[in-house]
Amino acid sequence: MDILTLTIAGLAHGSLYALVSLGLVLIYKTQGIVNWAQGEFLMTGAFAAYAFHILLGWPYLPSVVAAVMAAGLLGAVIERLAFRGIINEHHATMALVAIGVSVMLKGLARIPFGADIYTLPPAFPDAGGFRLGGAIVSTQSGLSIAVVILVAVLLFAFFRLTRLGKQMQAAQQSLRGARIVGVNLGRIFSLTWIMAAALGAVAGVLAGPISLLYPDMGADFLLKGFAAAVLGGFHSIVGAIVGGLLVGVIEMFIGGYIATELQHVSPFLVIIFVLMVRPNGLFGRKAVERV
Repeated sequence: MDILTLTIAGLAHGSLYALVSLGLVLIYKTQGIVNWAQGEFLMTGAFAAYAFHILLGWPYLPSVVAAVMAAGLLGAVIERLAFRGIINEHHATMALVAIGVSVMLKGLARIPFGADIYTLPPAFPDAGGFRLGGAIVSTQSGLSIAVVILVAVLLFAFFRLTRLGKQMQAAQQSLRGARIVGVNLGRIFSLTWIMAAALGAVAGVLAGPISLLYPDMGADFLLKGFAAAVLGGFHSIVGAIVGGLLVGVIEMFIGGYIATELQHVSPFLVIIFVLMVRPNGLFGRKAVERV
């Protein structure tokens, strides 16, 4: 395969990893939690869109909007019930709770859907794609890339132009300082989880047409989103996006030029290499603590 084709395919897949990575980074920056259930938000969004569109017969766009809103509501509920009370606990405690939430969500998905495999139709089933240079880009791939660009622009505007965005940045810099100046941390925590879950759901809707739907589908995306966050830096929104795109491109190039058997382990290789060379990631900064 030629370089352009692999690059476009890598960017399309990397867009999904970037959305998952963004969810991980938003929660980690605000509450110091690595949300191991972020992959289940992706799965929830995909199955919710399937239920609204296929089972209930809703039009595609309203189904997607409802799926994203449902995932956001789920994120708020999980934050309030599972994490609000342990925000000051050890990281290991929060990690175990996140893993428990992940297992619970997969178990709940098996109640209505069982172990069967489902498929979600693409947003534009009759579109054949378009030519870019010497490569044919599918409409679904182009949509994935366009969505992550739109999300990046919206996040930039949210953090720069809105009061809530600035309050969230304050909380990310210092929870104690944000509390002192009157920021409602409970509202910020809820908003962070709503945004993270919604981003996961968007990734799930985009992944549905190219990936099979089943309760464990989020695990692979979580791994690659985590690799993207490590590569970009767990404290950087820009790093999450760039890291996701790079992981997707690296994955495609390894599969295209080295061996397809190594394609699915490429995230591990990325994590190992980055931790050896630049532990704080491409856009991460070394923490400085005054003593």
